[in-house]
This record gives sequence, structure tokens and C-alpha cells, in this order.
Amino acid sequence: MKGSSPLVDEALRVNARYVEEVVIGWNLCPWAAQAWREGAVARRVLVEPSPDTSAVLAFLDEIAADARTSIGLVIYPRLAVDEAAWGTFAERVRRADRARRQPGAAAPFLLAAFHPLAGAPASPPADPNALVSRLRRTPDPMLQLVRAGLIEALGRGGRDVSGEIARANFETINARTPAALDAAIQDIRRDRDASYARL
Repeated sequence: MKGSSPLVDEALRVNARYVEEVVIGWNLCPWAAQAWREGAVARRVLVEPSPDTSAVLAFLDEIAADARTSIGLVIYPRLAVDEAAWGTFAERVRRADRARRQPGAAAPFLLAAFHPLAGAPASPPADPNALVSRLRRTPDPMLQLVRAGLIEALGRGGRDVSGEIARANFETINARTPAALDAAIQDIRRDRDASYARL
């Protein structure tokens, strides 16, 4: 997806670094590499300084209507909000999406909030669960939308997909060291800050 302004273009470029160097480079998501390679990841940069539920829902509807899209990323490069407030906004989006559906109807996408300060490292993660939020540190506040069918397909036979991913990530990161992951994320954040400052 090409942007319509220098800020949008830079937000997409920096986000691509995060996806390619962190998520795919560290093998943190079982479907990310294939989705990225096949063009099944849709990204939308929203340059407003405050989050808007309706804009996210409109993007959700857009990608839900395109069967080729398995992952959606909503990126906010101008948003200054702390991690707790960002999580609150993500929950507002979930509730707004549920409220417009028929009772009992499943959401087509599952939503997760990512933030530059998510799980800011103070010490090495003690277990897989402690690592989850730390892996959600992105250059900009971001919402990740994953088509529910992907997780349902992986979870057939009673598999605990989330648990399996968390354990695999814990092993991978401990093998390569949390410090190396932190350095990769910090380098992308520095790139982001310097790039935006030039605009």
C-alpha cells in the first residue's frame, strides 16, 4: 500500500521494518511471513492526532470484504497516548464492532493493541506469558486485526494456539537473547523518530 503523504509513506516504511525484521525476522507469528509474502496484509495509516473508532471499523469492513486479506494493521504515527489509554481504545473498537453485529455472531477479525511502550523491558521475561506484551512494541501505536478463521484453522483438534506461539517465541528469544530483540526494536524506533523529525 502506498501512502498519500510523506508521513504516511514513512509510517509504512518504518512499519515494514518492524514486520520484516522483528515479526518475520524473529519468527514470532506462524502466519505472518506467508501473509506478507502473498500480499495478504492490508495496512492503513491514520494521521489524526486522536483515535477514531469509526475509522477503524470502516477499515475492518473493507478488509473483511476482501477474502484475500488475512491480516490488517492500523497505524497511528501522530498519536500521543500512553499504553493504558491505547488498550482502552482497542477495547472500545471491539465493543463497537460487537454492538453492530447480530447477537452471537462472531467477529471476522480478532484485534490486538500494539504500542511503543508495550511491556517495556525491565528484566528478562520469566515465562512465555510475561513475554507477550513485550513483543507488542511497535514504532507507532498500532492495531492488529487477524482473520479469525486463521486461528480457528490452527486450533483444530483442541490445540492451544496462543499457548504454543507464546512458548515458541519464549524459546526463540531466549536462544537469541532478549537484549538482541530489544536492540532491534530500539533501532527501528530511532529510525522512526529521526525520519518523522525530518518531515
